[in-house]
Amino acid sequence: MTSTPSEGSDVPDGASEAYPTPDPGLQLIAEGVTELVGFGAAVINIRRGDEFEIVAAYGDETGHTVDGEMTVAEMLGTRFPVSVVTDLLDMSVDWGDIKFIPHEQNTIGQAEGYWIPDTDENVLKNPQDWHRLDELLAPFYDENGELVGVLSIDRPTNGRRPGRRQQRILNRFARQARRAVLLTLQREYLEERANNLIEAQSFLREANSQLGLTEVLEATQEAMSRGLDADGLYVQAKDGDGGTVAYASPGVRWNRKEHALAGAQSYQSTRLWDKGEHAIVDRNLLQQLIRGGEPERRKYAKIGLEFLDSVGADSLLVVPIGVETTALGHLVLLRGAGRPQWTDTEGRLAMEFGRDFGRIVLTSNAYTQERDLAQRLATADRVHSRLIESVALELHSPLTALTTGIDALRHEDRGSSTWFQQVGNLISRSDQLVAMVDDLLLFSRFSDPSSRPTRTYVDLVSLLQEIFEQRTYESEKRGIEVSIDVPAHSIQVLGDRSEIKAAVLRLVDNALVYTHRGGHVRLYIVESASEAAISVTDNGVGIPAAEQLQVFTEFYRGTSQAIGGRKGVGLGLSIVDRVARRHDGRVTLRSEPGTGTRVSLVIPLATDASI
Repeated sequence: MTSTPSEGSDVPDGASEAYPTPDPGLQLIAEGVTELVGFGAAVINIRRGDEFEIVAAYGDETGHTVDGEMTVAEMLGTRFPVSVVTDLLDMSVDWGDIKFIPHEQNTIGQAEGYWIPDTDENVLKNPQDWHRLDELLAPFYDENGELVGVLSIDRPTNGRRPGRRQQRILNRFARQARRAVLLTLQREYLEERANNLIEAQSFLREANSQLGLTEVLEATQEAMSRGLDADGLYVQAKDGDGGTVAYASPGVRWNRKEHALAGAQSYQSTRLWDKGEHAIVDRNLLQQLIRGGEPERRKYAKIGLEFLDSVGADSLLVVPIGVETTALGHLVLLRGAGRPQWTDTEGRLAMEFGRDFGRIVLTSNAYTQERDLAQRLATADRVHSRLIESVALELHSPLTALTTGIDALRHEDRGSSTWFQQVGNLISRSDQLVAMVDDLLLFSRFSDPSSRPTRTYVDLVSLLQEIFEQRTYESEKRGIEVSIDVPAHSIQVLGDRSEIKAAVLRLVDNALVYTHRGGHVRLYIVESASEAAISVTDNGVGIPAAEQLQVFTEFYRGTSQAIGGRKGVGLGLSIVDRVARRHDGRVTLRSEPGTGTRVSLVIPLATDASI
């Protein structure tokens, strides 16, 4: 009988860390073998990696190992290599579930750490007498054929090898012991899963206190996979903005946009959450459906198999995620080839994780929303600071010029040439101030989320003609040719005419400011099937490539030299961009330094559906 503790074991004095006391169910079987069948020693071993551990031991026998004398009770918790059992089984005679190792074939010997009961009889009087090197073993295999435990029996009380009747009883005990060992291993497995699950949940909560949902998944996917004994996982969950967060652990080849089954799982997750259920999908079940299922089920089974192949899995456990009556998504756990199939017991454990994860999703989304709000507030604060600074700087010069001009005007004779020159300067400065205030008022209006554009039909052709006429005097004064190219028919968009006009006026004014005398500015409209683009082009100074992505930023003023006028407060193109977005449109820009610039305001055409 094997008994010697494995070399280097940390288990002191024959006590097991996993079993400080015998396993009650297995101990009862060991007692039954000795008391009811009539043996002096019975021990039950469970596999731990490459070793067996004695988890139940009963009998009043004393024996010897290379380490000295040891009773049967002292064997509890000791370990020995799996190879000792496999070697003994190779020497055994098959008695059904029980294997008999006769002393004639037993070559293990005491040198190998074999427990040998104390007896002085080495010479048998009868061939059926029990020799001290005789032994009975009942190996236990799981559903995958792996050796997971063994019942070892020694020293029949009658001193003889078991007859047929005793063999039948021993076989019944062996089958009972196998069921008990498998249940014990299952219990241990589930306890380990539960402990790992608690650890994963704790890790998840700790990470969630400082991260958004995607960051939480990246930080905890390893702990979750370990806690749930999965080879990988992927998650789909609702984010705080009404969208979906999708995440797959490293190595899982999953893309929800590429798999039709992902959408079905999203639907299923709501149904599963409402019913408080999980779902298990495995390759064997799908193959059975393909061979003998109804046509519709065969079709979905094929899709399921393709999905398993794509994510490199043999089975899936789908766990809904949610809180109270709200489904928030699903967690899919993967296991590859050769791994145990998911069980309902594991599914029930994972369901608790799904409920906990649902709370994590809500907390994480709230954190993300809070973080985004803080960022928007910080941005608003920076914009506010820049606004005050820009307004102060821009108003300082024209106000100073106005004050100086008014003071100088008092000392000039009314109607003189100098007096008229001062009046002209004052008017120019006043116009500049009015333009700046107009920009600030529009920017403030467009920055207000509660402000919505008035939706009416706007004819872009007549609007552009009106702007062309209004800017004719300014262009002639600057010596710049302005042309207009519009179709003869009306082009209708749905929007706020005053906003669109304000945006186009700023495009035209920018073109005039940054174009040399003798230059050319062109206004035109390009119409497509669904959009209309109002474009303003010039052959002015252009915009450096490095600045083209920044010119739509509030209060940004580029390095290009303004010609025949001062730069504004830096809100012109920002206002154009906001008008475009308020009308479900966009702004495009193309510019080459020294060659010129084209800016287009693109707005969807009005349709019957847009009324």
